[in-house]
Amino acid sequence: MQSINMQSIKPKLQVLALAAALIPAAALFAQSKPAATPAAAGAETADQIMVKVDRATRRAYDTQVATVKITTCKYTLKDGAVRCSEKPRIVQAENVKKNNYDNNQYHVKSLLLVREPASDRGTGLLVYEYPERGRDNDNWLYLPALGKVNRVIANNDEGGSVFGSEFSVETSENPEARKLEDWTYKILESSTYQNRPVWVIELTPTAEKARKTSYKKVVAWIDKEYYLAVKEDLYRGNKIHKTRTQSDIKKIDGVTVVTKTVVNNRTTSRVSQMDMPAIAHNRAVPEDFVTQRALTDFPYRERNLAVFRSYLGQAAVN
Repeated sequence: MQSINMQSIKPKLQVLALAAALIPAAALFAQSKPAATPAAAGAETADQIMVKVDRATRRAYDTQVATVKITTCKYTLKDGAVRCSEKPRIVQAENVKKNNYDNNQYHVKSLLLVREPASDRGTGLLVYEYPERGRDNDNWLYLPALGKVNRVIANNDEGGSVFGSEFSVETSENPEARKLEDWTYKILESSTYQNRPVWVIELTPTAEKARKTSYKKVVAWIDKEYYLAVKEDLYRGNKIHKTRTQSDIKKIDGVTVVTKTVVNNRTTSRVSQMDMPAIAHNRAVPEDFVTQRALTDFPYRERNLAVFRSYLGQAAVN
């Protein structure tokens, strides 16, 4: 097995291109910021809020099976509306995630497999998240054209693009993958966003984490009911490099989840939208499926995926 940097294989990932779609302007550039309201006496601290956010994102379910659509394009603004300035790249994929807990610590394994375009079917990304402080995630990429598994070294924010999109395996960019102890937290205000009550919380990397990320801080809008981040601004220096918005919140199999995520790279004017049109939770997923075997063993992978697809028709949306 070889170790490579994601940057070196980026040209191969750029082939993931299909039909056109426009990215909704409202999801990209909603910048609601009404007057702040003072915190009530005895209100939750920033640390307490973020512990609940961690539970709502990482610990809300044991397994998740989902279909995924990732649309990416460069964009322009015309009359205040966002328009793709090029033919978007569209990737259809399936995602399987398994969360294990031991002594109140998480071990998350997820596998993302490309279904379309047909030329890239079978391309897969396997990610292991570890609870130990200072331990980086493991990421493996399988490219059918090369017929081998490569370990992805994502030690900087530009090194871990997911299938050529603005989504990244670098944990600073993903609220579901951040470790609580890697950041310090401060409530900036209590406000509303998209007509929902939120806390606006500033995340600052610890000295140890700051050596591994180029992000100076993250400002997050946390929904007060769901404890989910509905918007995040990620800063490099004093400028916003990326904005992440999460919407279409649904309760599926009793689990409250985000089904649409948009990442807007303000530096490059590129945007990616991830839609999850079908999701199921807490179904049986064999431990050995979320391993490298599922990347390379096609018959084994397809037998299991056929079972997982049947779960999607059984999911209860409430």
